[in-house]
Amino acid sequence: MDRPWQSFSQIVGRNIGPRLKFPPIISSDEKLCIACSGGADSLCLLLALADRFPKNRLAVLHYNHNTRGKETDEDEHFVATIARALDLDFFSGKRESGSISEEGLRQTRYAFFSQTMAKINGRLLFLAHHGDDVIETMLMRLGRGSAEIAAPKYCQAFQDGTYRIRPLLAIAKQEIIDLFAQNQIPWREDPSNERQDYLRNRIRKIIPLFDHIFEKRNWKAGFFLSHRYLDEDATCLNQMAEALCTCPQKLDLQNVSHDAIIRRAIQIWLRDLPLSRSSFEHIFQAITKNHRTKINIRGQNFITLDHKILYRSQQSTKIFKIKFKNWQWGTLYLPTGYKLVREIVPFSQKNIPQKGLNDSTVYVDGKICANISLRSWHYGDQYRPINAPRKSLKRLFSEKKIPRDQRTSLPLLCNGDDTIIWVPHLPPADHAKVQNNFALKITFSST
Repeated sequence: MDRPWQSFSQIVGRNIGPRLKFPPIISSDEKLCIACSGGADSLCLLLALADRFPKNRLAVLHYNHNTRGKETDEDEHFVATIARALDLDFFSGKRESGSISEEGLRQTRYAFFSQTMAKINGRLLFLAHHGDDVIETMLMRLGRGSAEIAAPKYCQAFQDGTYRIRPLLAIAKQEIIDLFAQNQIPWREDPSNERQDYLRNRIRKIIPLFDHIFEKRNWKAGFFLSHRYLDEDATCLNQMAEALCTCPQKLDLQNVSHDAIIRRAIQIWLRDLPLSRSSFEHIFQAITKNHRTKINIRGQNFITLDHKILYRSQQSTKIFKIKFKNWQWGTLYLPTGYKLVREIVPFSQKNIPQKGLNDSTVYVDGKICANISLRSWHYGDQYRPINAPRKSLKRLFSEKKIPRDQRTSLPLLCNGDDTIIWVPHLPPADHAKVQNNFALKITFSST
């Protein structure tokens, strides 16, 4: 079996090799890591690289997603056999448990690639995305309103010094399939590629319709050319934006008039704090309208905008851990400039106005406050308000229109197991509603 793989490697090298694109960053002796699933495209890449580079420079990386039992084990064995036939280093990993969502599998796969590359001192990962992937990804991104249409990229750099290289982007999938079929070479097929619950697979089904729409025109070549031009434009704009991001705490956009550069500069400057689309547009609109404002972007991270100059700052919030066996009366002063007044009072539902449930005063069951803690809001916090479904605090804050810069200063009243009892200006938790004729009354105010 060894010789057929070596012979077919030469055939792939002759037919596909001359059109592969390689970046100049590849040095003459470093290790080249190849991600190979066993599919026709990744196998084509593996064979093309085996024909082009010395064997001792190549390492084959295979990740077993373990989603199809014996079949995925056979995929791993298939790739290992080919690597051995070509005398190449082979590394594999296997998912034992965890998410089986498309994004979850992708994250575990790339985590394995990163760990293996670090282990063998490799910084270049070769991926087998081909021309059809370009078409699918560009259509998906157009549908999502993405600013970066040219994807996937030929060469993608990461902050840890690694690169992902995709030499096959100008090669159509059918050409690879035809080459394998003509030479009677087997490959592995993942049935999940046919599942219609993945957007990419649904788009893949309609691509053949373009052949009918464009008739005899080589429309795929047009897509590949547009991808190249868009990638060149994006690279140029990103370099211009990168030149503005020299100071981690300050971004000066006073002399920048082009929206494309402003957008990229914000993204690059805040790349360690990925923004939601709404947060990004909030910052962008404030810049274009030349507003002075302070925006909470994530946790304790704030952006202050003054005449198209952005400043980053962090606001530290202390977490209070207070334990009371009988938390019934008295005033508690907080370092954030607020105070809580608490007392046990007679309770009757008809005597309490509805606004009291959503204002600065709350009535809760005193028994659940045997042990309490006060702390600031963390992303991911959620609870079930009284007579309402469970929601995240972020959503509740938005519904109540509580300003972003005030949210982190509001104390969360929690019981002993850190379950939220109440947050000022919001309803109490459903599990904290009063069960008898006396209640713990808590009033929140500034000092």
